[in-house]
Amino acid sequence: MRVDTYKVMHWMNVRKVTAAQVAEASGVEPERFAASLSGAGDDEWPDSMAAAVARTLVIEPEKLAASGRRDLTVITRTARELHDTRRPIQRDGIHFYNYYTMAAPPGAVAPVILDILCPADRVPALNNGHMEPAITVNLGPGDIHGRWGEELTGATWQVMRANRDDDTWIVGDSYVEPSFCPHSYSLASDAPARIVSYTGHSNLASLVEDVNDWAERPAQELVEWLGEGGEDGLTPYRLAVELLARRGHTTDSAAAALGMSAEKLAAALEEGSDGVLRELASVLGFDHRLLLRPERRHDSVGKTYRDVAECRRDARRFRGYRATSLACAPHLPDLTGLYLRVDGDAGEDLRELAETHYLVTGGEVTLHWTAADGSAASARLGADGTAWVAPFVAHRWTGDGALIKLGSGRHLSYLDLYELTNTYSAAATLRRARRDGRGWGYDS
Repeated sequence: MRVDTYKVMHWMNVRKVTAAQVAEASGVEPERFAASLSGAGDDEWPDSMAAAVARTLVIEPEKLAASGRRDLTVITRTARELHDTRRPIQRDGIHFYNYYTMAAPPGAVAPVILDILCPADRVPALNNGHMEPAITVNLGPGDIHGRWGEELTGATWQVMRANRDDDTWIVGDSYVEPSFCPHSYSLASDAPARIVSYTGHSNLASLVEDVNDWAERPAQELVEWLGEGGEDGLTPYRLAVELLARRGHTTDSAAAALGMSAEKLAAALEEGSDGVLRELASVLGFDHRLLLRPERRHDSVGKTYRDVAECRRDARRFRGYRATSLACAPHLPDLTGLYLRVDGDAGEDLRELAETHYLVTGGEVTLHWTAADGSAASARLGADGTAWVAPFVAHRWTGDGALIKLGSGRHLSYLDLYELTNTYSAAATLRRARRDGRGWGYDS
């Protein structure tokens, strides 16, 4: 098993045990264990040794496994390589889709391209949805029908149009969908059509993994608690009651601590009064932003749509490129997308807080970046070429062509940013934590 010794050291620090204690409890020779830790990184361990150390640290062996993805900067995939990933999907008794996978690191979520094959005279069979929210774009050249529910209404049955005007760098309509939204697509005419769909990182995934291990009763209690708010959901007042109770307060005692009436505190929670929320959070020790009402902008099935006309009105210059935004929604802040037009050598460096995926939709362009060893690197891509760029990797595009740029929340997510803005001495904390090989200070 390839073990990441930084993870071993982290869990030793969490469990407050020394290397000598782990070696003794695991039945591993102390010198051998110390030598394995001294590599400070990926190392090959016998499975029995990895399992014994994991048992001592009371974790699954997988939590010590090396990812094998260190120092990745950019991955590219040519059109030929993309087409080689084709796999046909049968559904509802017909050849329904062809799937293709865009460039991404091993084990990471990647956008997919779909050939839409369900004919226009047929209502497409729905899927069951998926936990990951998604952003979807019609690549054309034809229009498609989108379906998002059993009963066909204006929200559940809609034509996603392709752009057939001169500004073809704006390829077509787009939308974002929430978790577990059933969806399906068929052609809207005899013209062929494709989509690109990015089922991005789900911030609920780690919570769901934990809840899967809960006993049935508390798991059901969680679901019922979340549903108590009905259409209003988890309101600031309902959440405040729980945050206060965890700190041994009622709304009455919390109001008294602030020198105000319970009625005034309730009104402040309802209205989102910034001053009162900040004071309450500061005194009782939580983040006041949890008590601000989220913005909502979606239809009755939870999707947010953006058509070509809106994209055209929003077109702008951005760092030497022509750009316009794809569909977006404040309740899905990690799902981002742009149409980019590359024209010559004017494009400046781009650098993102999170991973980025690109699809070349037309023309021929060159991606330039600085490799992990500091050397200059580049890749020329034509239509259907794809690229993945790691967070904080400066890169730029030259040539004559068009791109779709997609992002989701696989670091840095908005929850990561939320946490970092709260972290005391964030830069020093991350500097120390990255590949930390220091023990917790009690080894002799």
